Amino acid sequence: MSTGNNPLLPKLSPITIKERVSLVYVEKGNLDVLDGAFVVVDVNGVRTHIPVGGVSCLMLEPGTRISHAAVALAARVGCLICWIGEAGVRLYSAGQPGGARADRLLYQARLAFDEDARLKVVKQMYRFRFGDEPPAIPN
Repeated sequence: MSTGNNPLLPKLSPITIKERVSLVYVEKGNLDVLDGAFVVVDVNGVRTHIPVGGVSCLMLEPGTRISHAAVALAARVGCLICWIGEAGVRLYSAGQPGGARADRLLYQARLAFDEDARLKVVKQMYRFRFGDEPPAIPN
């Protein structure tokens, strides 16, 4: 059931990066979605469930097949997917979670092109870097 249609359930939000497992390696298996989580079925038929929302990066080694549903779920929860060589020796490709969104880029552009906003950013960066108030700017 979708949480958007049920007012009793809270809106889903991604787990913060500091609370996630860093990496999960998958080798020679089929990766799909079952009950809202990744499930990997290895060559021996053993199923392993992976709570995708708690993983920062999923590294797929050669011999791994991934379904469209699994890629879509990873994108929704902000899990990076990397296609790598054996033992992680090469990086062949990587997704970019949240890369299709432009809201942060548009926000930065808005700050850059508005003189007052840009000056506020510069002053805040000075305070952050030097721990002191920025010098007065002569007119």
